[in-house]
Amino acid sequence: MPKEFKIAKGVKDWYGEDAILRNEIKDTLRRVFERYGYNPIETPMIERSETIKFKGGQEIKKEIFTLKDQGRRELALRFDQTLPLARFVASNKDVKFPFKRYVIGEVFRDGPTQPEQGRYRVFTQCDVDILGVKDMIAEAELLALAADVFKELGLGNIIIKINNRKLLDGILDYAGVPSSKKIKTIIILDKMDKIGIEGVKKEIKSLLPKNTVDKLISAITKAKNNDGTYKKLTEIISSKNSKQGLNEIKQLLDYSNGLKFVEFDPSLARGLDYYTGTTIEVFLKDRSVVRSAVLAGGRFDNMIGTFSGGKQEIPAVGFSFGLERIAMILKDIKKDIKSSNTELYLIPINTAKECLKIARSLRNQGLNIDMELKGKRMGQAITYAVSLGIPYVGIIGEDELKEDSITIKNLKTREQKKIRINNVYKYLKAK
Repeated sequence: MPKEFKIAKGVKDWYGEDAILRNEIKDTLRRVFERYGYNPIETPMIERSETIKFKGGQEIKKEIFTLKDQGRRELALRFDQTLPLARFVASNKDVKFPFKRYVIGEVFRDGPTQPEQGRYRVFTQCDVDILGVKDMIAEAELLALAADVFKELGLGNIIIKINNRKLLDGILDYAGVPSSKKIKTIIILDKMDKIGIEGVKKEIKSLLPKNTVDKLISAITKAKNNDGTYKKLTEIISSKNSKQGLNEIKQLLDYSNGLKFVEFDPSLARGLDYYTGTTIEVFLKDRSVVRSAVLAGGRFDNMIGTFSGGKQEIPAVGFSFGLERIAMILKDIKKDIKSSNTELYLIPINTAKECLKIARSLRNQGLNIDMELKGKRMGQAITYAVSLGIPYVGIIGEDELKEDSITIKNLKTREQKKIRINNVYKYLKAK
């Protein structure tokens, strides 16, 4: 009996239309990122263990994949794209600020999976970050970028939720949450989009007294609009740090005045404890499609300076698009997902040698050309092309060679026409 090789738990193979759709999303993201002046960076999937574990609570550390190399050095697979960025900037003194970068790559988490929500143990994060800008104009640019991305992807109906970690700390102080329980409280609040307000209340009640829970829930509940939420919080927070956080929210709302889908939500609590200011999450307006955020991030002003071993603050803000969730959503709503990138499938009729030369010539012109290589009969070859979703086949027999042409058949309409080889590119692109 042959041994059965099973795929690892919590991961997935991507092929066919799934892989093509994922590449189209990456291309769209890359195009918008570069339009805004961001440049690519690639960091290794494997980092030293101390780098990946440098920041983050126990909830994060227990999901890190660890390993050892042959020198018995402790290594880890990257948990996100932010820590490798911090390590890179801290170790490269020639980086010029503002430093605007993007990265599209896989990250690894040994945690619970939800395939129906696009959550796997290996997934692709598409990050954009701005380093060296303290003003909220950096966040405002990122929100505009997000709007453009979702518009180009055909997912324009979104809600961008913003909050501020300094403000959230002030709200926790107002409610009477002890310092020793703040991180646990934030982790519970971070589950809001998954378990709802009642679920959050239930979990916090096991951690805090009822009067503290009541004050906290009241404080994080939004008013009818952003101005109302802002005014309400000005009346209850008192510390200098939390007032600074609220002022930063006001600045960001002012900068983003033209983006009507920006929502100030004091309950937003990103679970990662390296955030120092703005926190951001983006949801589809129709939450029945996917409940979880399709984009998330925030400001992490202290991380890179700490990596450098000094007290210098290097302002940093960014967010991450979840490729798997975006692909899952688009697959449900798009009607024209390609299952092949081939534009023309050549079928030689006793003309294989000549067909190879023609295929190469057409590829050099910029066409995606495949060719029948196994000597199938014409009917079998056409059936194969149809099964791959290839739109056209090109038949090349002795007659076509004599006329320096290809008989091109549209597999959808069944229309066929003899086209001279030097006109094939123009003919297909026009179609």
